[in-house]
Amino acid sequence: FAIFLLTLIQNVIRYRHHASYSIWVSIVYLLVSVLFFIPFLFLFLRLQTRILKRFPRWFWFIVIASAPVFLFTFYILSNITLHSFGYFDHFVDFEYARYYFGREALYHLLMLLGTSLYVFTKKKRNKTIDVFKGRKMITIGLESIEWIEADGHYLNFYTENETFIKRERLSVLAKKLGPNFIRIHRKFIVNRSQIKSKEKEKRDEYLLLRSGKRLKIGQSFKPIHW
Repeated sequence: FAIFLLTLIQNVIRYRHHASYSIWVSIVYLLVSVLFFIPFLFLFLRLQTRILKRFPRWFWFIVIASAPVFLFTFYILSNITLHSFGYFDHFVDFEYARYYFGREALYHLLMLLGTSLYVFTKKKRNKTIDVFKGRKMITIGLESIEWIEADGHYLNFYTENETFIKRERLSVLAKKLGPNFIRIHRKFIVNRSQIKSKEKEKRDEYLLLRSGKRLKIGQSFKPIHW
């Protein structure tokens, strides 16, 4: 809303002396620019989550490369939308291109990069977890966890030398852990960095961890990619 109001004021100040200027046209342009862009933001947000999950090392490269594609796609679709309302004679209007890429595209680019920063920092924040060793609560780094096993109402967290517990449902924890962990079975979650290979034995598939632990992949969780 702040960007909408600020841009409207700028348009009024900049174009009010033009005989052909209409504040209602500016309002329509800005409504399309703001409201129509919201689905693009949600789509970009979901895309970034998948990118961070599958290609964490290439996250910023892919995001920066895909942002102009999103902006150009939005320009074309918003141009078609305004044309259908009778504002342009053509589906692609070059005057509108000058208007959009002159300023609006910069605002949209900042919004896209803002969502990227949110997704990236959210991953960074989730680096530790509180678990128990006996009755003592301990905070451990997620990178130290090799795999997690559901055991009744509790979860067992296996590291290189120790085992910790926590009372929580595996399905709930799986949503909190982020892209570095993958659920492979109704009882198991595995740290992606600990996966050494995948093995097949008749109809069953297993993940072999770097520690030598062998975990079965559940039928409903196939195929497993890491």
